[in-house]
Amino acid sequence: MSRRRPQTWTDRFLASLEGRPSPALESWRWAREGEDPVDARAVEAAWDLVTLAASAEASKVHHAMRLLPTDVQRTLFPALVVAGARVSEVGAFRVVDAEGKAWFPRDLAFVPGREHLAPELELRCLVEEGRNVIDFRLWYRASAWARLPSDAALAQGEPSATREVTVERAMAILLGEGPGGRAAREDERHRDIELQQEGLLVVRYDRSDVWRDPIACAEDALRTLTETARFDCAATVHELER
Repeated sequence: MSRRRPQTWTDRFLASLEGRPSPALESWRWAREGEDPVDARAVEAAWDLVTLAASAEASKVHHAMRLLPTDVQRTLFPALVVAGARVSEVGAFRVVDAEGKAWFPRDLAFVPGREHLAPELELRCLVEEGRNVIDFRLWYRASAWARLPSDAALAQGEPSATREVTVERAMAILLGEGPGGRAAREDERHRDIELQQEGLLVVRYDRSDVWRDPIACAEDALRTLTETARFDCAATVHELER
């Protein structure tokens, strides 16, 4: 029995697009299910756009990877893009490369002049924070609605007022070579403290962790960030509704 060839990063990224398709791809899904098209030329044009946009996104990922100086950064970055696309709404995830250029994965912007959504998740590469350079910085915004009891409204049987609650949290992802000497560990500890004092969650992954399963590392970081923000948001809502 032959072993299955591992997927490339481009294959994995395109599989992510397939798993959570863009609005344009969803609009033309009927064409893939064998239904009769109203206009075959429109179907061909739509698929040209889908193919072109998917290729353009893969090119952006590849370009951003080339800007990163280390192999471990270049390995984790596309995993973060794929994992981020899976946990965010279409068009609400922004990626900023090391040159400061931004794009929105899976938001293929087929409609000319359409503005992007306000991002709820952002991934930045090689961010300076004080005297530290962060390999990757993740930012996430959680939101919920709180019902604010009003004595007058309740007395009249009217529903209580509502208020939107938003909580923003950021995370520093730091990559290391593995267990180092005492001086190196002490320096890492002071670095973590400085970043935490800036309000950042801090996670570290060794090279071996990323080599073993970059997707698992990316998903772990995003899970920690999003669950922390959502928990803090829920706690704030609970306090307002008391």
